[in-house]
Amino acid sequence: MEKRVRRPAGLSALFWRYLITTGIAVLLLTILWWIALTTMMRFGVVYPANTAADGVDRVAQALAAGEMDTAEIPYYYRWIVVDADGREQRSGNMDQRHIDYARAALAGERAPQGMFYAQYHRLTQMPDGASCVLQYDYSMPYGAEALQRRLPEFQTCAMLVLLVTWVLAGAAVTHHFAGLLRRDAALLTGAAEAIAQRRLDVPICGRSKVREFGETLAAMDDLRQNLAQSLARQWTMEQQRRLELAALTHDLKTPLSVISGNAELLGEEALTTDQRESVEAILRSALRVQDYVDQLRAVAGSAGPANREKACIALPALAAGWQELGRSLCAAKQVIFHGTEVPQLDVSVYREDLDRAVSNLLDNAVRYTPAGGTVRLFVSAVEGVVTIAVEDTGPGFSAEALSRGACAFYTSDASRPPEGHLGMGLYFAEQTARCHGGSLELRNMDHGARAELILPV
Repeated sequence: MEKRVRRPAGLSALFWRYLITTGIAVLLLTILWWIALTTMMRFGVVYPANTAADGVDRVAQALAAGEMDTAEIPYYYRWIVVDADGREQRSGNMDQRHIDYARAALAGERAPQGMFYAQYHRLTQMPDGASCVLQYDYSMPYGAEALQRRLPEFQTCAMLVLLVTWVLAGAAVTHHFAGLLRRDAALLTGAAEAIAQRRLDVPICGRSKVREFGETLAAMDDLRQNLAQSLARQWTMEQQRRLELAALTHDLKTPLSVISGNAELLGEEALTTDQRESVEAILRSALRVQDYVDQLRAVAGSAGPANREKACIALPALAAGWQELGRSLCAAKQVIFHGTEVPQLDVSVYREDLDRAVSNLLDNAVRYTPAGGTVRLFVSAVEGVVTIAVEDTGPGFSAEALSRGACAFYTSDASRPPEGHLGMGLYFAEQTARCHGGSLELRNMDHGARAELILPV
């Protein structure tokens, strides 16, 4: 026989279950309280609340007949003896507050009220001519006089005990149901953390006892699977692109070598001025293409950062090389270069890739800065994050370039003419930042542009 799987309850059903459970707990405690109360009355621990009212006639008659002395009046009555004019002779067991109640009653005023109960009075004339005022109320007296004198009023204590047990029962039921919600919330939190940390190969486990939470867990598991599939497809496409780029760069090496070699041989011949300028132009173009091929190989090559170890290097030593490169690039184009003080810090980085990334940022800034302009290199470190920023006084980035400038082969920025480059510089810089767990940020300044490599080290 197939085992029936219990469906999880909805939040509404869980709420009603909580209310019903709380109500049942309160009802059971009330029944137990009533059983305990009747048991105590049965064994004489306490007397019924009407004990004094039912016995007042008997006590009054005994006092009037002289069969009972005031000292023999049961302890659950309060009494006072007055003369024919209503003056107090003996206060008995009354305190001043209850004496005032008795005087008000003798004066024919409205029946006075005690703190919790109405006070009732019975005037009885005794054989000696004096009168005894019996005072009583409808409260449950203890079965022993010593308890009556020393303990708080029983009914009040019993009600307080009942209220406390109700509160404790409500707290216990609330704790139980809160535990159910807390457990399901923990499942949701764990699933969200797993997705955030990209642990997408592990299914989201756990069965929720709340239907809405279970549906959310199922949706998050679907999201996990879709993300895993998307990342797998992205990785496959990335690997395919890298293979294609690697094949392309490999195929370009041979014709480039042929072009460069033949151009160098031509340069050794006796050539006219125009011919020699043409040969030199061929060599410069070949070198430029070779540089582009090297960039493509850096992006697509198998010896990427994942296959190498980081090196721990002093940040000032790295920055010194970048500043020297910046000064040489700026000098060739008559651009002013400024460097800033570098903090004394050792960083763990992929040095070759970082050097090439910063070189690309400097080259990009110098290329689009007019003669007489300024390029600045900033290197700072705050709370374990190193920021390498390059600013220029060029035309700045267009809106499209700000969003797509780091894309591979992007060269359509009209505000910053491409000048024949492949658009791989910013792309490589961004890839380098990602390999270090950081990012590349582009933005415009009041006069120019700023590119930042943000690297957690």
